[in-house]
Amino acid sequence: MDTSTPTIYKVLFIVCGIAFAAPSIFFTYYTVRLIYLNLTMENAAAYRSGGMLIGAIVFPLAALIFGFISWLFFKKGFKTK
Repeated sequence: MDTSTPTIYKVLFIVCGIAFAAPSIFFTYYTVRLIYLNLTMENAAAYRSGGMLIGAIVFPLAALIFGFISWLFFKKGFKTK
């Protein structure tokens, strides 16, 4: 067996962790932005629609799912053997 294989797997898991962290950060930002706009806009009720409701449900869920997957990849990538 090639001795560099564990190093390749480690790098691959860390890269996958970064790849899944990016959408998690994106969805976290838009979740916070949606909450901020909803709380600070005086006429937020005029803009509430199905899209805002879907965003309020899907964005936090997507942020958690992508964050969890990213955490699993980072945990596996930084595990020392």
